[in-house]
Amino acid sequence: MATTYVALDLETTGLDFRTDAIIEVGAVRFDGDGVRHRYSTLVNPRRPLPPRIQELTGIRDEELRQAPPLEAITQELEAFLHGAVIVGHNVVGFDVRFLDAASIRYGESLYDTFDLATLLLPGLTQYSLAALAAHFQIDFPVQHRALADAEATRDLFLALQEQALQLQPNVLGQVAQWLTPTAWPWRGFFPEVWEMAQASAPAGGRPFRLQPPTIAGPLSPRSRPEPVPVEQPLAVLASGQRQPEALPQFEERPEQQAMVRAVNEALNEGQRLLVEAGTGTGKSLAYLIPAACEALTNDRRVVISTATINLQDQLTGKDLPALRALLPDDSTELRACQLKGRRNYLCLRRFAALQASPSLSDDEAHIAARILIWLTQTETGDRGELRLTPAEETIWRRLSAEGADCSVNNSPFMVEGTCFLQRARRRAESSHIVVVNHSLLLSDIASEGRVLPPYDHLVVDEAHHLEEEATRQFGFTCRESEVAELLDRMEGLSPSLRGALGGADPLGPAGQITGTVDAVRRAARGTRSHHQELSRQLLAFLRQQAGGAAEQEPRLLITRGMRVQPDWSGVEMAWENLGLSLREALGLLDRLQAALSETGESGVVNSEMLLAEVDALRQEGQALVDGLAVALERDDPERVVWLERERGDGSLVVAWAPLHVDETLRTRLYDDRSSVILTGATLTSQGSFDYLRERLGLEDAQTLAMDSPFDFQGAALVLVPHDMPEPSQSDYLDALGRAIVDLARASAGRALVLFTSHATLRASHAFIREPLQREGIAVMGQGIDGSPRYLVRYLQSNPRSVILGTASFWEGIDVVGEALSLLIIARLPFTVPTEPVFAARSALYDEPFTQYAVPQATLRFRQGFGRLIRSKTDRGVLVVLDRRIVSKRYGSAFLDSLPGCSKREVMLREMPALVQQWLGPGEHTREVE
Repeated sequence: MATTYVALDLETTGLDFRTDAIIEVGAVRFDGDGVRHRYSTLVNPRRPLPPRIQELTGIRDEELRQAPPLEAITQELEAFLHGAVIVGHNVVGFDVRFLDAASIRYGESLYDTFDLATLLLPGLTQYSLAALAAHFQIDFPVQHRALADAEATRDLFLALQEQALQLQPNVLGQVAQWLTPTAWPWRGFFPEVWEMAQASAPAGGRPFRLQPPTIAGPLSPRSRPEPVPVEQPLAVLASGQRQPEALPQFEERPEQQAMVRAVNEALNEGQRLLVEAGTGTGKSLAYLIPAACEALTNDRRVVISTATINLQDQLTGKDLPALRALLPDDSTELRACQLKGRRNYLCLRRFAALQASPSLSDDEAHIAARILIWLTQTETGDRGELRLTPAEETIWRRLSAEGADCSVNNSPFMVEGTCFLQRARRRAESSHIVVVNHSLLLSDIASEGRVLPPYDHLVVDEAHHLEEEATRQFGFTCRESEVAELLDRMEGLSPSLRGALGGADPLGPAGQITGTVDAVRRAARGTRSHHQELSRQLLAFLRQQAGGAAEQEPRLLITRGMRVQPDWSGVEMAWENLGLSLREALGLLDRLQAALSETGESGVVNSEMLLAEVDALRQEGQALVDGLAVALERDDPERVVWLERERGDGSLVVAWAPLHVDETLRTRLYDDRSSVILTGATLTSQGSFDYLRERLGLEDAQTLAMDSPFDFQGAALVLVPHDMPEPSQSDYLDALGRAIVDLARASAGRALVLFTSHATLRASHAFIREPLQREGIAVMGQGIDGSPRYLVRYLQSNPRSVILGTASFWEGIDVVGEALSLLIIARLPFTVPTEPVFAARSALYDEPFTQYAVPQATLRFRQGFGRLIRSKTDRGVLVVLDRRIVSKRYGSAFLDSLPGCSKREVMLREMPALVQQWLGPGEHTREVE
């Protein structure tokens, strides 16, 4: 009997099923022969419709007032859904929650096209209904209306069904076998497709098997490098004019040419070079082209390091392919790759062990199915191609190459050349350009070069992040929950192992290790009380030292003087007990690992997975013991140690960081390279590189600062109100909220507001949301209405919006065009003075505020301003609602750091008219008088 489906979509007043209401229902009933019936109705929610929902859907309040209430259509909707499998996009996480809240009955099977798409199409970056419709070339002209969305969902479901039918028979059969016994509501999808495949081609096709890729051999550097004439990279750059398909909208930029010359000279002469390249310079190609010319001429590798995923994706997905197209036809093929840490790559040996397991949990079955389908498509085995849930992240830890024995003797996948980690390293060894992130770059020097292949030249983009990342990499953080989770996992080994022992002889080697597992469990249980006692002692110490400020200021810098206080002895004693107990447990894990290794596969089912988990526990446990010992056992003037409380649940964190990183960077990163080039859009403070040169240990570096080619005088207006209260004054928050409302009205949304604290963001969000919604302007807050990526996409598609953001919005946000025309900075981005690392490093200066705090905040301020003007045709207004920028002597450092914008200090009431005038039609070339 053919399965009957109903593609369902609901439009609602908002995203919360507990407080929001359904406003439209669309459904399509269909089977293998086509559409049988359609159902569509508006629903009266008995409340006003928020402006952003009106704008999104086109539905108006007057339409809804004429519509039936939900209870009037419940019976006919239930009849329409009866006996059918419900198909919907995010139907499990959204639509059926609204049905449940309304007590509307439906069938047990729910086929979620979002979940199915993540399984069948792991390489996509977006899984929205619109993105998937575009991927399958599904006609989808009307969006965010229930029936149109339901029609598109039906077409998407059929396309996913066809996608599943294309899987090799052994893959499809295995996935169906894994998922059938689970509780996933779409578990019947793959068995259905398997039956369809068997009916159409019972014999099946060729089974899937991984094939080793062809990878070029390692580079062979010239013994005597040959200098690259500067004319060579300049000619490659100039060829962009003749190849618009490679570089659309290419134009000659003197700033880009100057950077090419400087980078080429640094590579030839073995220099250390700092290059600031303003927005629009084209800095990526300006260093990639000379780097490629050097690498191809001398067969010497260049490593490019970035801080953000966005820039890595731009380099590997856009700039490097364009560069290959620009290189002369007779040049050697430029080989480039992206390299990540071991935990990012799938270990095929561990995955094979998971496949061999006689039973899987629902989460294990889900990720196993995802990975098996993904293996038919991936070339890298990089987990970045998957969107893992938190539950899957835990399982991935046991499947990744982190800590795995990848020797040829121990892995058949190494022998046959299919091991993903081996592939990645071989590609890196054969590549002229290797793209990494700052974290991997620094972990390489921490491991004395065991991560990256040897390289002669280093380019660090987004270099202003290097000190921060080095501080994190060379430091330590232990959350209270991490120790508790470690102990949970130790206790969880017992049931896992008993299931794995299966029918093994209880008197043999495999059966005998149960005693060791039980000992681990007992040690973990006994350790809990010591962990709780240390947490109690640390919390008491923090409160005693911080006094009444402990709740408002949750961080405490541990100084030498504090360690001689009577209360610290209680901390030391509690740590001594916890340390002994943890070390005992780690010793038992060592014994367990040895026992599992000796039994091999002879008596333990899935021993490889168990070994992976035991090894991970050992490594994580040892890192916690070593890190806590450094923090709690001794005072080291070269380390900053602090306690803090998590803002969410108040749990404790013990952390430390190096006081200096400049010498480590100089001796272990720069000194081993022929040349080092650091670049970014914001490297200078008050027109000088001195601050960054000192922080990064590059006092002797050459420098080059280039302005952006954009006409900021005509593109950007900067407004500062001279009657704004200062942030420390009691009426600041009210004045801030009123100003944002008035400015957003004047700009018709199209606004981004940058904050330095989540508390101020939340207060402002509550203040401005209702008055702006009445004007039809949506207000979206980071951590309130969605993730940064979602909010940026929302602003791009719905310009009549105001986005409120904190840390991650100050840089890396790229909204070109009118969608972002107003940028509001609520407060100058100074670091909180009591932040432990900042406080400790400040103490090293004679004038910490002017020598350290102001330059650091100025760089951050410039990064924030960089969100406003992203192209030559952009036009916008920056409003700084912190009058310290003009009332304090140091304020000029911020204003002077901006490019040559039009700047005015005015009354608050004057700003909306000026914003409207600057952004209004016909005003694109005229300054405000």
